Amino acid sequence: MEKLFISPSKYVQGEQVLQQSADYLKGLGNTLLLLTDSFVWDMMGSNYEEYLKRAGLSVASVIFSGEVSPEAIQEVTETSEAKGAEVLVALGGGKIIDLGKAIAAKQQLKLAILPTTASTDAPTSSVSVIYEADGRFRNYEFYQKNPDLILVDTAVIVNAPARLLAAGIADGLSTAIEARAVWKKQGQNILGKAPTLTSLAIAEKCEEILFSYGLQAIEDNRNKTVTPAFDAVVEANTLMSGLGFESGGLAAAHALHNGFSAIHGKADQLMHGEKVAFTTLVQLVLEEQPEAVLKRHVDFYRKLELPTTCEEMGLDPKDEQQLLAIARQSMVKGDSLQQMPMVLTEQAIIEGIRKLESFISANYS
Repeated sequence: MEKLFISPSKYVQGEQVLQQSADYLKGLGNTLLLLTDSFVWDMMGSNYEEYLKRAGLSVASVIFSGEVSPEAIQEVTETSEAKGAEVLVALGGGKIIDLGKAIAAKQQLKLAILPTTASTDAPTSSVSVIYEADGRFRNYEFYQKNPDLILVDTAVIVNAPARLLAAGIADGLSTAIEARAVWKKQGQNILGKAPTLTSLAIAEKCEEILFSYGLQAIEDNRNKTVTPAFDAVVEANTLMSGLGFESGGLAAAHALHNGFSAIHGKADQLMHGEKVAFTTLVQLVLEEQPEAVLKRHVDFYRKLELPTTCEEMGLDPKDEQQLLAIARQSMVKGDSLQQMPMVLTEQAIIEGIRKLESFISANYS
């Protein structure tokens, strides 16, 4: 099978990068569509639009809220087409980034991603997660190319709540675990090709950095201070995890995350990475990893105040129907559960969740 590794064209990270971003954006075009949400618009979007205009760029802004559904993509695309932009600039979190990718692909626009948090590894990839309007996972949408430009301003990200950085660390730690599973299976990355050694190496370096500097970075985030540890973790969460998951592959952790879209409750209030923290632990159980490996992750997640129990996820481990709904949704065609190096049934997934709960109860009560 062919190996494939892909990446964005340019990645820039540093303090006050956004206040120096006009020259980077001019390299893509002079007519911009700025896509953001109402929270980011009020926090910084309006001022950023004015900065771009003062720099001589033509800018129109669209403010979006809601799920990244086919209906939302079509609606915002129609609005975008009327603006006549050359470059789409997505300023915000994961949903804005995924929506921006979808619209840029439909209109064949240049795409710049400006994340305001380091809570996911979405910025660098050529994929969007698409949901139904009611929030259920629908599918992954793949595009012909990665974003043209990523601008990561650590002065912006350090002012976001530390909870978001912790969620990004959990998402980043899943990257190596899933990439190793795909490698063991000799499976496919999300591009449908074999992963490269490079993608696995990046995923494992990401893991090393997060375990080494993650706790210090959280403390620095709480103190609103950009330090070498914070800078390294932002890069690991964003660039390393992004390259590692896309070209290295996804497995059970993200499939089970998507499984949670089949139920409603406490998990609806959790961020992507917080849910992935729990489902990564379930993957470790399904793989029958040594208890020391599982305990290392549980200990680290608990220090980061990430969910590790069924109760924190809004689950009742005795509720067969609730667990069955998650298992079935995680096994939908096209999701990544099939990249695990063993055959998993609905009952195996349910038992994996219950075994994790038993482990937590026995070791952390």
